[in-house]
Amino acid sequence: DGNGKLGLVEFNVLWNRIRNYLAVFRKFDLDKSGSMSAYEMRLALEAAGYKLNKKLHELLITRYAEPDLALDFDSFVCCLVRLETMF
Repeated sequence: DGNGKLGLVEFNVLWNRIRNYLAVFRKFDLDKSGSMSAYEMRLALEAAGYKLNKKLHELLITRYAEPDLALDFDSFVCCLVRLETMF
């Protein structure tokens, strides 16, 4: 509601989104390593409802992935939250 605090309703919405993000992350972490490759991330973002062009996908990988291009769950959540607020 813009007051800078997380109320019960807002917490419930956030918690459900994080649970959905976790389900997507687990589904597309194909090797069960606890992190995603850039390719796995592209598939996961599409499953989460974001059809992004190649350039935007590359920018997200540059911003959120580690130097080896792996993306952990925390970074995946940050990325999805940022995309959600942009769209």
